[in-house]
Amino acid sequence: MRKLFTAMAASAALLAAGAAAPAWSADEEVSWKVGSPVGPNDPTTLNMQEVAEQVAARTGGKFKIEIVPLETIGFKNIDELRVLKQGVLDAVYLVPYYLSRDEPLLAAMMPHGALIDPNDNLKIKDVQYEIAKEILEGDKWQLKMIAPAPFGALSEIVAVTTTPVNSLEGLRKLKFRHFTKAGLQAFNELGVSTQVIPSSELYLALQTGVLDGSVYGPTYLKSQSIHEVACCYAYIGAFTASYPFSLVSTQKAWEALPADYQKVLVEVNTEMNAKSWEGWATGADEKAADAFLAEKGMQKLEPFPLADREAIQAAMFKVWAEEAEKIGPKAVENMNRIIEALKSGKSAS
Repeated sequence: MRKLFTAMAASAALLAAGAAAPAWSADEEVSWKVGSPVGPNDPTTLNMQEVAEQVAARTGGKFKIEIVPLETIGFKNIDELRVLKQGVLDAVYLVPYYLSRDEPLLAAMMPHGALIDPNDNLKIKDVQYEIAKEILEGDKWQLKMIAPAPFGALSEIVAVTTTPVNSLEGLRKLKFRHFTKAGLQAFNELGVSTQVIPSSELYLALQTGVLDGSVYGPTYLKSQSIHEVACCYAYIGAFTASYPFSLVSTQKAWEALPADYQKVLVEVNTEMNAKSWEGWATGADEKAADAFLAEKGMQKLEPFPLADREAIQAAMFKVWAEEAEKIGPKAVENMNRIIEALKSGKSAS
């Protein structure tokens, strides 16, 4: 399955790249400020920087994009939609699960940790993008969902801890962190004392004992130097790579952008999204992270027992259903669309 997807993603990227050298009709210089919901050194922000560099190169330097981590201008990751509506930035790289405060429907996607088999992402990714587009471009927000965005190409999430732990029973003795609201609720229901803090604060929290562990991704352990403040990590579930990570702007900013530049922006993000999926399929980044962390003395423990992972999945689905009921009929309808896609067994290409 993953080999097939890799080949298809690579072919799509090559075709897009071959079409990415248009003759310019737009001569004006344009500058955009685009928000990142994560810190300056996060792999996602670095992916965005690469997008900006490619856009500049393909437009002869005329379309300049400055990537602005929201925390550097006094905002939090949960403020992405407000930043757009207030006109602070031209666009943002939107991460849906941060947005439960302002748009609960966006946050009501498949929760991280609810999939045990990473390949199930391929069954639900298209429907999740469809739902996000309907929400963002609808009457409430009237935004422009420009293109699928690059993302951290992860298939696994791990529990990283300051003492060796690879079971739910062990986690119940720790102060733990999850990066989503659903994860917070599910782990608390499982008896694990859990909180949500920004990724940029995780290093200090582990260093000072504010936290004893966190759900995270192996590549992020490397990029955030978490090996300096934690000893161990263990596989705890599948990363939901099928979230609709997207570049989103106001309609006004999009319509003011010359058509040539629109085309380049869509192409570059689409190509890099395909590259992300290719990396996800091969697991190359995670293997490299494992090697790096082993060299730094971090211990990769045996995975959490299957019974524990099934318990986590059940808790995630329970929280998901409860939250959808609270949000309303549309959230329940969207949840059922995703579950139906998961049950159908048809993988997206």
